[in-house]
Amino acid sequence: MNALIDRISKTYDEVPYTSAAFTVSAPEHLRAVAHLFSLDTAAPERARVLELGCAAGGNLIPFAVRHPGAEVVGIDLSPVQIDIGRGLVEAMGLKNVRLIQGSIADLDEELGKFDYIVCHGVYSWVPDDVRAAILRVCKERLTPDGVAYVSYNTYPGWKAKEIVRDAMLLRAGDRATAQERLAYARGIIEFLHEQATQGTVLSTVMNEHIDMIRGGEDYYLSHEYLELCNSPCYFKDFVSDARAQGLEYLGDAIVATMFASNYGTAAAPALLAECGGDQVVLEQLLDFLQNRTFRQSLLVHADRGAKIRYQLSAERIASLHVAGCYTKGDTEANGLVRWVYAGGATVSTYLPVTGAVIEQLSAAWPATVPVAELLAACPGGDTHRVLEFVTNLIVGNAVRFRSEPLVPGTLGDKPIVRPELRKLAAAGDHPVVLFTEWHQSAKVAPMERFLLPLLSGDIDVEQLVSAVHQAVAEGGLRVTRDGEMLTDAAEVAASIRGQVKSALDSLAVNAMLCASPAKPVGKSDGKASSKPAKAADTKAAKPAAKSETAAKPSRPSRGRK
Repeated sequence: MNALIDRISKTYDEVPYTSAAFTVSAPEHLRAVAHLFSLDTAAPERARVLELGCAAGGNLIPFAVRHPGAEVVGIDLSPVQIDIGRGLVEAMGLKNVRLIQGSIADLDEELGKFDYIVCHGVYSWVPDDVRAAILRVCKERLTPDGVAYVSYNTYPGWKAKEIVRDAMLLRAGDRATAQERLAYARGIIEFLHEQATQGTVLSTVMNEHIDMIRGGEDYYLSHEYLELCNSPCYFKDFVSDARAQGLEYLGDAIVATMFASNYGTAAAPALLAECGGDQVVLEQLLDFLQNRTFRQSLLVHADRGAKIRYQLSAERIASLHVAGCYTKGDTEANGLVRWVYAGGATVSTYLPVTGAVIEQLSAAWPATVPVAELLAACPGGDTHRVLEFVTNLIVGNAVRFRSEPLVPGTLGDKPIVRPELRKLAAAGDHPVVLFTEWHQSAKVAPMERFLLPLLSGDIDVEQLVSAVHQAVAEGGLRVTRDGEMLTDAAEVAASIRGQVKSALDSLAVNAMLCASPAKPVGKSDGKASSKPAKAADTKAAKPAAKSETAAKPSRPSRGRK
């Protein structure tokens, strides 16, 4: 291990990175994107998955939990993070996860081939030889039908962020501790923000980034702005380097970023004419148009490139399973209805058949619905409209999609959470974030964290309420209103009951419950118990009083690992 790699390893030992699930890096999602563009890949339940730069395993563990028949391997430089991950894997009872401490550059054929390789938040943050090694490993270790995911910082957007990084590095200097370096680095950005002449490039850059510097997590800022290596690149150059290693660009993990039609009717024709049918040229132009800073690219073996089709096939769309939660907005005089997708997109419908699709998806959330079922539910003459509408939802990033059904549990008399997730929730303070069935990191409220270890499927709601009462009586939980502890027995009881219901509703709607082992996985059979909401950003509804615990809820990781 050379001196620079050794220094990089020590920075992650000193400031471990919060280790979390990143939704679009999930092998189920990678498989669905490949399917969309006419490539077939391995089914997740028996897949071999490798993560390069796995931290403590927070992006691997959720997949391993969902698919006990899969084989999962992670490698990371940091002994501290690997030790934490191994401890949690053992505590959770996982038998299909192997975490290795070492350098990506040292990986060889001993590990065998993998159906999916994930490298999130590493490529831009390592020296040139390790970047080359990442692409080499993707080439050498991918199965013939495999897919690799690589995320990295990109230009042109990072041109401005480099001003922030350079200023922070200058002030941080060689101060003794990571905390001290970050404190001084933040100070220079505050100074530049206050002193920059309005209307200048510096003023614009500071205004755009000051909130992140003030509010960003310490671990994120330390590794994003003060890391020894941070080398953004243009998308076209990344693809060129991948092709030099015998790989081909498949698509972006967020497919909506790939379509010119999403950037306005005025820009789209000019962009398509300029790119001359070259997808890489088109997306590089789109990066300039958006001032893009971060990419999540999917790669396959070069010999599969000729099979990729960016014109979406109706047959392949029809075989997908889709999911979405939407809030109904205004209805205009002409019958146009606007819906707000939990991911942020606005969807407009004016035909009953397309409105019915949105309502059917919302009713099933957080489960998927087969597109074939949506087609079967509409009048015969309108199936083409439904198929076109679902295609537009996918292209517009207004729906989630999978090749196989995803059916989380629903609220019943005795709610169930996967035993591995219950053990992770009960494991105390650690950098691995809780997760949902959708491979999302989950920020949970104190009441939800208290209940999670209890949801084995053997305890009913009344028993859960009793458990909370006991914890309050023993001092493990406090019931407060406006910061003052409640003492009236009736008020405490009402508050506890309301919070338990709210917490269970939140866990259900955010896909943290699992289906009963005795229940066949397939079609959704019920509605979520409360209004659907985005998993990582949702908090339980607040009753009049609240419970508090000393433990802090996990927080989702931002950006890279």
